[in-house]
Amino acid sequence: MPLLPKERIDLINRWYDQRMFLPGAQRHYSYSDFHNYGYWFPSTRSQRKACENLMEKLLMFIPDKTGSILDVACGKGATTRYLLKYYKPAQVTGINISAQQLQRCRRNAPLCSFQLMDATDLNFGDATFNDMICVEAAFHFNTRVDFLREAARVLKPGGRLVLSDRLTARWTTSKPLEVPTNYVKTIEDYRNLYLASGFEQVDIVDSTEECFTRFCLHCLGRAQGRFGRGLMSRRAFEQIKSEWLWKSLRLNIMSL
Repeated sequence: MPLLPKERIDLINRWYDQRMFLPGAQRHYSYSDFHNYGYWFPSTRSQRKACENLMEKLLMFIPDKTGSILDVACGKGATTRYLLKYYKPAQVTGINISAQQLQRCRRNAPLCSFQLMDATDLNFGDATFNDMICVEAAFHFNTRVDFLREAARVLKPGGRLVLSDRLTARWTTSKPLEVPTNYVKTIEDYRNLYLASGFEQVDIVDSTEECFTRFCLHCLGRAQGRFGRGLMSRRAFEQIKSEWLWKSLRLNIMSL
C-alpha cells in the first residue's frame, strides 16, 4: 500500500536525520554538514571538496547571480552557506521538511531565512524568486512533477532552476524511500517533464561518472585503507563492497 504524504515525510526524516548526524558521516564530510555525492574531478581528494565542486558546477548555470535564490531541500545548510559566496544573506531562503536539519541550517547560515516546507507545496507567491537550486533531493519529492510545477510558478520570468537529481532503475521504485511515479525511462522523458511543467529551456548533463561512480570509488578506497590498517574486519569490508555493488546496480543514471 502506498505511503500517505505525511507517512512518507516522516520516513524520509527518520532516515536522513539519523544518518546525517552520525559521527562517522560527519567525519566523512569533514564536519562540513554537506551530505551528497559531490562532483569528483580526477584531482579531488575529499568529500567536502567534491560537494563544493558540485555547488560550483550547478551555479555555473546561473551566470547572473543577482536577486533572490531559494535553496530547496537545503539539508543541514551547507549548500545554503555556500551560496553566500555569491549572494547576500537577505537574498537567500532555504526550505526543508526536517525541523532537526533546519536547526543546524540556522547555525550554518544564521542570517538567511529558513522555513519548514514541502517542496511540492511551496508557500510562496507567484514569481517570488529569481533562481532556485536543489541538490540531490528531487527524486524523493512526492512527486517530482508537482515540485517542477511549483518551481515554475514561484520563479520570476527568466528565472532558472538548477539541480542535481538521481534517476534510478525501475526495479528500485518499490523501495520505501522511492516514489514510483518519479520513474522515467529515458533522459528525453526526463527533459519532457520540465518542458511540460512550464520550463522553456532544459539543459541536462549526465554526470554519473563524476558524481556517483567516483563517490563510490572514494568510499571503497577509504574502507580498503581502514581494512589495510587493521581498523576494519574482512567481514565488514566485504559487506561494504557488497553494499556499494548493490548501489551501483540500483542507480543507472545520475543527472546534473
